[in-house]
Amino acid sequence: MMLGVTEKDKATKAAKTTKTIRTYVANSSHDYNKERDERREEGSEHEQDNLHGQDVDIGEDMLPEQEERNIEKKRRENEKKEMERRDKERREKERREKERREKERREKERRERDRREKDKEQEENENDESESEEEIPVQFGAMTNQLQICNWLVLHPSVLHLANKMLDASTKQPSTNLPLTTSTSSPSVRMDNYRLIDEEMKCLFLRTRNLPDHAFDKITQKIFGHDAYQSVAKSINERYCKSFSDYRYQLKNVLSTLVKEFRQIVESGYTESSDPTDEEVNNFISREVVLKRILSRYVSAIDFTKLSETSLDKLIEFSRKCFKIVWVETESANIKEKVKELDVITEDLEIPSRSGRNIASSLKLHLFS
Repeated sequence: MMLGVTEKDKATKAAKTTKTIRTYVANSSHDYNKERDERREEGSEHEQDNLHGQDVDIGEDMLPEQEERNIEKKRRENEKKEMERRDKERREKERREKERREKERREKERRERDRREKDKEQEENENDESESEEEIPVQFGAMTNQLQICNWLVLHPSVLHLANKMLDASTKQPSTNLPLTTSTSSPSVRMDNYRLIDEEMKCLFLRTRNLPDHAFDKITQKIFGHDAYQSVAKSINERYCKSFSDYRYQLKNVLSTLVKEFRQIVESGYTESSDPTDEEVNNFISREVVLKRILSRYVSAIDFTKLSETSLDKLIEFSRKCFKIVWVETESANIKEKVKELDVITEDLEIPSRSGRNIASSLKLHLFS
């Protein structure tokens, strides 16, 4: 019995102890939570005070820092613009230097080309002179004028007689020919014929810069009455073949001068590009420039009262295309060939001559066309 009581008392005591512990734990937890919340509130207020102080500091320091950044940004932008400006100036300087070198190169080539052509022409003239000198008999070598030669022939009538026979034989015409002159023509008539052939050759040059051999033969026969196989005809043809070469050379020289003048206009900045446009060429190579400069040597043989406006327009078109060729090309051989290709513009033109004979206009250039 004592044992049972004792066990009951122990159980009651244990229950009270457990309740006491739970109550203590609950109270302790409540106090802890309250204290924690109070600390949190105090900490939050402290943090807000700190943050408020920081906001005030940041607001006060923000203005100079932003201004500093703006100044730095502007400085960098200025540096960038300055670098771009210098780079642009450098490229422009390089472009001008390149154009200057190219101009010098072309000018040097032109001078060298002109020098070679001049040397070649001089050499040909010297060869012609040397050939002529070889034909002079030794008896005439010391004579300085025609009167001395005539006096010598008077003293040697047999030589004079033989020379007259040779001249008659060389100028005698077959019966089928209808020459403009005969072997007994006076010197004035022969001079008129030479003036006539000069005139017709200039008119012919306006039609073609690449005259075929049969054209020389035909025009010589019509004016002088000499057949192509005769030595006098061959001599005349050789003379005017050289004249045709001289016409081409003079035409190129005039065009080269005009190209040089236009380059000066380009360099002075009066045009927008370094290469001429069609409009600029048409304005620069006007009708007046064509007649008074480019073709002045040849149009003197034209009867302008009978020259059609269409033919004149074709001659102007030809001149402008020649200018473009010389603008681009530097080699004389290339210029010569490309100018010959322009015959397609002018070869069918009618170019009335001042004499009214119009032999050049009536001449058929292509035998098998």
